Order: sequence, then structure tokens, then C-alpha cells
Amino acid sequence: MYQLVIKQLAVMLGIMIAGFIFAKIVKVEDKEQKFLSKLLLYLINPLMVFNSFNREFNVDKLKQLAFVTAIALVVHGVMILVGIIFTLSKKDELKDFNQIDRIGVVFTNCGFVGIPLINGVYGSEGVFYLMGYLVIFNVLLWTYGYFQMGGSVKPIKIITNPNIIAVTCGVIFYCCQIKLPDFIQRPFTMIGDVNTAVAMILIGILLAGFKKPDSKKFVLRIARFSFLRLVFCSLLNILVLAVIYKLCMLIPEESFFASKDVLKMMIFVILICSLCPAATSIPSLACVFDKNTTYASVIVSITSLLCMISVPAFVAFAELLIK
Repeated sequence: MYQLVIKQLAVMLGIMIAGFIFAKIVKVEDKEQKFLSKLLLYLINPLMVFNSFNREFNVDKLKQLAFVTAIALVVHGVMILVGIIFTLSKKDELKDFNQIDRIGVVFTNCGFVGIPLINGVYGSEGVFYLMGYLVIFNVLLWTYGYFQMGGSVKPIKIITNPNIIAVTCGVIFYCCQIKLPDFIQRPFTMIGDVNTAVAMILIGILLAGFKKPDSKKFVLRIARFSFLRLVFCSLLNILVLAVIYKLCMLIPEESFFASKDVLKMMIFVILICSLCPAATSIPSLACVFDKNTTYASVIVSITSLLCMISVPAFVAFAELLIK
């Protein structure tokens, strides 16, 4: 399967390069980047999420989605522990960096990178399972992430998150088998289908604004973070998911997993999400709470580039253990 991942990443890289060149020529400003981010967050992503539920109802599929959600919680729990253990320094000058590292290790770009990647490898069925990971991501981002950066929690941010709303509406429509009229469904589908292109163009634009760090300590900190996010967490998550996969294989095949292939798909959807680079939400949170936005932006840019190598490499490694 890693060959499919490489092919999809190659397609995504091509679009990203186009966005990079465009930003260098046109000189895209911060306000335009923010507009594109909001377009993805508030319109394109939610409609793609909603569209993934546009299928025939199946009780087993709903159970499988619940299974993915539970395992996604376990994976996030593992990454939270990694983030805390490796940022125990209490020096005041490192406080901002530690807070950014703690959430950067946990929260991956499962939306802008994960959705198009999984859609390219597994299609809409893979995106359907990805929703379980996305729910946990958003709930923890606005609870644990918000608390780490600001010392408080805002449940209203979870309730009003467009992706959470899209998942909630999608599940309701899926369970009740509510079908939208074609003149509404088709625009929804057309908008959702541009997710990959717009997401990769945005990342290309963000990379075009990358500024080389001028401090050796800064560079070492970035390298340390990149290793934690892309290598250490990846290996740990592969181990955890391999154990879960082996345990699930002991359950009779007539269970809700339906088949070994379906179980493997669910495990790899979770894995691919956890292999993604640091989330683009991190610089936004850093900006809101007056943290080091330069560092936050750089780790997102660097891990976004390096994931082109790390994701297929770790998927290939995982296939040796999960088979």
C-alpha cells in the first residue's frame, strides 16, 4: 500500500509546488492565507466530511466508526504522554516553546494533509473512518490544546466547530437515511471535491513564507521537535496499532469488522492520520495566546516538507508488522 501513498503524496506535492510558485510570484499576504484557511476550515472540509456519510446505512459501519474513534483516543493519549514527558523543563524562557511542542506533538494535520491523502488511497470509505479520528482531534484540540496554551477550556469551541457539526449532521443523516435533493447534494459534492487541491495550495503558500532561523539553538529545537513528531511518535503509534490489530484478529471474523481487510483499513487510516505533520491550527493558537508564532509556523512548515519522506517510509514499515 505504501506505493499508493507515495503516488498520492507525489500528486499532492505537485499541487503544493504550484501553490509555492504562485505565492512567490504574486506575493501572497497573511490576510489572504487566513482567508484560504477559513475557506477550508469553515466550508470545504466540513462539506467533504458531510459527503463521506452519503452512503447506505449499515449498523456494522457505525460500530466500525465507533471503534476507530476509540482507537484514535488511545493514539492521542500516547502522543499526549510523549509531549509531556519530553517537555518537562520548567525554565521560564522555554515555557512558550514547551507549550507549543506539547500540542505540536499531539495534533497532526489530519485535515489538510490526512483527508486528501486517505481520500486518494482509500476513497470515500477511508474518509468515512477518518471521521472518528477527526472528532477526537477537535475535542482534544479545544480542551487539552486550549488548556496547554491558555490555562482554560472552552467547550463552546467544540460545539461550534464546523467539522464537529458536519460529523454530527452526517451521522444523523446517515442513520436516518435522509437524502438531500440533487440540486443541493451536487454543489456540496463539488465543493468538497476541491479539498485536496486547495489544502495543498495553502501549504505551498505557507512554505513560500518560510524564513530561515538565525539561531543555532532554534534550529536544534526544530530538529528535536521534528524527530519527536515524525519519527518517535510514528514508531510508537505503529507499535500500539500493531498490538491492537493482533488483539482484534483474535475476534471471530463474523464480528462487526466484517473482514481482515476492513480491519486493516481502519488501522491504517488511524496510522496515516497520526503520521501527518504538525497541525496548521498550532500557529493560530500561538497567535491567539501571544506565544512564539515564528517557531510554531516553522515547525509546521518543516514537518510538512519532511512528511513527504517519513509518511511512505513508516507506512511501508507498518505493513511489515500489520498484515
